[in-house]
Amino acid sequence: MSATVETLVKGGRQLKGLVTVDVEGTPAGKRFVIRVPASADASARQAPVLKGLVIGAHGGSGGDAVDRSGKVYATSETALDDVIGDYVLAAGFAYASVDRDGIGGTRAGYALTMEFATLARAEVTRIAKSTPPRVYVVGLSAGGGIARMIAEAMPTPFDGALVIAGAGGDVITRIDRQQRIAPLWPLVDPRAHAGLSDRDPKIAAYAEAIGTPVEARRLWPYTGATAVAAASRPPGSVENSTAKPSIPMIEVVGTWDDIVIREVRAYRNRVEPKERHRLYQVEGVWHMSGDDDGVAGFQYAAESRMKLDKDVADAMGEGASYIATVREAFDHLVRWAEKGTLPPASQTIKPNTKLR
Repeated sequence: MSATVETLVKGGRQLKGLVTVDVEGTPAGKRFVIRVPASADASARQAPVLKGLVIGAHGGSGGDAVDRSGKVYATSETALDDVIGDYVLAAGFAYASVDRDGIGGTRAGYALTMEFATLARAEVTRIAKSTPPRVYVVGLSAGGGIARMIAEAMPTPFDGALVIAGAGGDVITRIDRQQRIAPLWPLVDPRAHAGLSDRDPKIAAYAEAIGTPVEARRLWPYTGATAVAAASRPPGSVENSTAKPSIPMIEVVGTWDDIVIREVRAYRNRVEPKERHRLYQVEGVWHMSGDDDGVAGFQYAAESRMKLDKDVADAMGEGASYIATVREAFDHLVRWAEKGTLPPASQTIKPNTKLR
């Protein structure tokens, strides 16, 4: 690790800088953050008990986070702070994340995350003077795909995995979705068909193919345009998930998530053993919570790169939240891994309501 800066943050101590990791045989410097819980009383003689280490795997391929105006507002090692990073630090866990910066939810991203987790565990042990008794991974979107790979690895140094709107659930389902919606999207694209009713048969057909209700149609242009573009490219070879987690695994996804909802549900249907997996679906939530600061990056992509209507970007930021469910799911994951306490059964709930 190099160019590191250590500071005090709310609830702990933070180390930021560059870490050198292997990226497909080539050393590369990546930005990272590590936080260790510390007593609020600077004169305290004893540090708080370290409950464990949480590795955060951000979405996308990393790098700078850009808002709707084109301004860089963050970098990806802090992307999950508002979703889970701040929460676990306050709960007594160390938290660490690395900006993969150019590497998505691929095997290379998995290898990078695994290497960083080893380095982070050693650094947390040094700073806290205590070895984390448990290690968890929390991944969102592409990072959720990495968390899925980690959960399926045998053996794995992790004790539990929380996957949020995770990619990589089922390749066959994803390909089927893209092939079905690519010819349907031009028939319902609001730029060409502004007056279509929610009851129009073409709208109903698209809703069935995409896997989200008609009420979510303001968000469809992002995935629809992406599918049309993907259909013009030759399909590449993609490794499918095994659907065989070796550690406790919980997934959280929104029912309006037209990016991954169908493959996440397909994964739930084929996962073995069933008792090692839970899926919590939150009604009316898109791929990212409307209150997640990371949604600004999607808004920038929608308006500036894809030239979609402003209403699409607005809808991304107006949706409901799954953050409360994510945090509750993490608490259940910890009890599951540490005490064997089974979490609630897979279920669909309204935003900001308790699992039952």
